[in-house]
Amino acid sequence: MLRSTLSLVLTFLFSLSAMAAVTGNGALQKVAKKYRTTKLVEMNVEKTVKSELLGKETKYDGKIYLANGKFRWENTKPEETLLVFDGKTIWSVQVPPKEFGGAVQVAKGVVDKKTKSHILISSLLGEDLNKNFKILKEEKDGELVNIEVQPLNGGLTVKSLKLTVKPKDNTLQTISYLDDIGNLTTMKFSDVKFLKKENKKLFKYQPPKDAQVTDL
Repeated sequence: MLRSTLSLVLTFLFSLSAMAAVTGNGALQKVAKKYRTTKLVEMNVEKTVKSELLGKETKYDGKIYLANGKFRWENTKPEETLLVFDGKTIWSVQVPPKEFGGAVQVAKGVVDKKTKSHILISSLLGEDLNKNFKILKEEKDGELVNIEVQPLNGGLTVKSLKLTVKPKDNTLQTISYLDDIGNLTTMKFSDVKFLKKENKKLFKYQPPKDAQVTDL
């Protein structure tokens, strides 16, 4: 469960690693470098999950913050959820609808060395990335560049990955990936802001006193 959740939380870092692994294309290298070196990246995200098993599609609206390997994802629709990763601990928070009441549900997981060996290769930008990713296809589409990547590490839950970048302003436009149970997740990003100052409070979380806290 922890490895699967972390795989979702670190999809950005995973994707940026894939971009950094591309050789011979300065535009993609610049996109990866911009996200890695910016103090704080803030963006809106629209996530769509198509479940092959259930035969349904679910959409989510929220906001993502990214800084130095830390991560915060606030979802507002269709339900209020929060994912916070401070570099060591991951918090998964579900807030019940006001009309139903009830305690906030919190799941906590500590990332150990074994987990990092599978997941955090995504944050090792510039270190033997060609051993972890295979670039299957790269093509230009107007102002955008589409690339298709295949992870070489069988321990990852992400089985295939496609991303679209815009070299003109060095932004990541979309991420689409297929997991090991056939779910297709697509994330579209808008209103991307590259901020010069990190807000450390964004990556800290303290459960409410009445919250129900469990271990991932």
